[in-house]
Amino acid sequence: MTLSVVKAQDMSDTSKFLKVTRYRLKPTELALHKDINSDNVYLKIYKNHKGSIIEDYKFFKPKKNEILFFYGVNKETNKTEMFFKIHNNLKEAYKNKEFEKLIKIVKILQYNIFYKDNFSSADAYAALERI
Repeated sequence: MTLSVVKAQDMSDTSKFLKVTRYRLKPTELALHKDINSDNVYLKIYKNHKGSIIEDYKFFKPKKNEILFFYGVNKETNKTEMFFKIHNNLKEAYKNKEFEKLIKIVKILQYNIFYKDNFSSADAYAALERI
């Protein structure tokens, strides 16, 4: 008699589906050239299409000149989750919630990163306003 054991893939560990992408942008591309004295701003995207992004959102902290965007899917509600974190040296530039500055980030996400996905720019904009 032969006993075969098949191990099922553990879908509760969604961390293996996390994809991280980092973009180096010029401050002019984000309308920040009058607000910061730096050659680059970094946009880092944490994306998980298979599960929640909340644990990653709580864990990761932005470095200097860094904007973090977290995108996940809550499997219980089947709704997307979107969060931003911005390093302290950039927060002053975003505190007035100027439309032109906020929409620059949203456009980069929508047209350069999530162009193949069903991405809600309105939800991303709302998440950015919450910072």
